Amino acid sequence: MELRFRESAVVDVRTFVTSYIEGFFELYSDTGIWSEDAILQNVFSNGEKLFRDLYDAIEMQLSGSRVLGRKKLDRGWYECRFRSGTRLIIVYYSEDKKARIRWIESMHIERKPIIF
Repeated sequence: MELRFRESAVVDVRTFVTSYIEGFFELYSDTGIWSEDAILQNVFSNGEKLFRDLYDAIEMQLSGSRVLGRKKLDRGWYECRFRSGTRLIIVYYSEDKKARIRWIESMHIERKPIIF
């Protein structure tokens, strides 16, 4: 099936990645460490990679003809929970079976705490 993302789902992913980047930027900005610029560039690169990895994981899990482990919800939506690496991803989607389109409506991505 073809996957299409509603704007709300795109915002969910962008918000998650932006929060990830901002958290590390706040932590490593203005530290006086000689390699601060390299660290911040690495954080930005990791954020871009995280964005791509999340979309790839969702596509791999939901683009097939059947979705294993899905749970039916109200309004014709479904919920699918799976892991990408160590992150739990919860995707809410609907289907237009005639057009063979699976609409990603919304999602939740587990946040990992930053521990020192």
